[in-house]
Amino acid sequence: MKSEKDIEEKINSTLNSLEGLGKAEASPFFYSKLEVRMQDELTSSIGRFAFIGNLKMSMAVLSVVLILNFASLFILSNTGQESTEGESDVSLVTQDYFSGTDDYDYLNSY
Repeated sequence: MKSEKDIEEKINSTLNSLEGLGKAEASPFFYSKLEVRMQDELTSSIGRFAFIGNLKMSMAVLSVVLILNFASLFILSNTGQESTEGESDVSLVTQDYFSGTDDYDYLNSY
């Protein structure tokens, strides 16, 4: 165990180290820099996707997307009824990919 004299010396050296401390001072433009930084954080959160927060704009964009989806659905359904001539697409795919032949030499035929 350490002697009381060693412990007392350590306590005194610790207390003496605190004597040289002074009040902490900020740089002259610290507060203006801090205000600018806080203002930048506020404006950057509003930045690029600010229109999403606007309810009217969001509803307008959503309605345009829905109208385009329904228009493309009707256009594709009308063209699907006209192209029923000949074999169906499903039968063509099954012939290409699931044929019973063991012809693996298809690259040499070109």
